Amino acid sequence: MTKSAETINVQIDPGQFAAQKKNNYSLFLAKKVNGVYTVIWQSKGAKATSGNPSYGPNDSFTVTTPSYEVNYTNTLPSKKGVKIRASGDPVTVNLGETVSLSDIGVFGKPTGSGAAGSITIDNQLQANPHEILNDSDGNPIFVNTQSGMDIGTATLTPIDRYQIWFANTQQTGTIIAANLGKVGEVVFDGKSQVETISYDASGNWVNAPLPS
Repeated sequence: MTKSAETINVQIDPGQFAAQKKNNYSLFLAKKVNGVYTVIWQSKGAKATSGNPSYGPNDSFTVTTPSYEVNYTNTLPSKKGVKIRASGDPVTVNLGETVSLSDIGVFGKPTGSGAAGSITIDNQLQANPHEILNDSDGNPIFVNTQSGMDIGTATLTPIDRYQIWFANTQQTGTIIAANLGKVGEVVFDGKSQVETISYDASGNWVNAPLPS
């Protein structure tokens, strides 16, 4: 299975680009995990160093998206705190892939025929099984607690959020400083795997390219 990736294109106004470089500010990216931005995922310094390139007026960050597990259940918890009992054997799936669920409740081998940014289940199992999306460690991210899957295709779309900002130099993998200035946020919701954000002449992050 081929890993997919999400790419964030960053455009910086020429005047702001010069100002950030003069301030010796680095450009940072963090991914929201468990509902919070905690650790710097990627960074680019004002000046290139060994193993860490500098950012330019037109730059990009590329993050490889993780694998997921899909499963299903016919039994949902009746009381709060009761764990869901999964009915099938989970299968590992990447974004953009389709996996079949047979009429006897067995997952097939994923194929690369799904929608970019989403996972597709081709369900042939009767009785409206409830689909489950787990992270790569098997922890539930989403459970369809409503009507379950009809015969046919069902789509699961994980939503990824990224934060981007300028600040003083910090190492990748360290805790984000508490006194951040202006930050931008980029959301991937299955519609695209490439998004553009710009830092405009007023020093604001805008979820669109710079004016031509």
